[in-house]
Amino acid sequence: MKFTFENFSCDVDIFYKDRDIVARFYDSSKEQNKDEIVNLVFVDPGLGFLHLKLKGDDAALLSGFLDESVFITDDMVEAAINYIEGLSPHAKNRYIPNHVARIKQTSYIEYNGEY
Repeated sequence: MKFTFENFSCDVDIFYKDRDIVARFYDSSKEQNKDEIVNLVFVDPGLGFLHLKLKGDDAALLSGFLDESVFITDDMVEAAINYIEGLSPHAKNRYIPNHVARIKQTSYIEYNGEY
């Protein structure tokens, strides 16, 4: 699947658990295929995740985080929120408060087969 906002587009993986949804935003060109996973591997963490969790019959919660170097405007974040809400036939006419953090990567921990 794809998420598109103005001139920007990225890939999206959708994960379902019961009626809840997690969307992973990423660039598929940065992911290795199975044959490339030998010794030194750089695993791209993607651009963020959003989680839509249904609560009862008339409410839901939406939370997550998006990379601030890509999701630079409030309008772009709102478009991502609308995107995941649009994936759920159960999200219509629900009260859905949300909290989406724009994050900046400052450090990381990795194991890449080399050390």
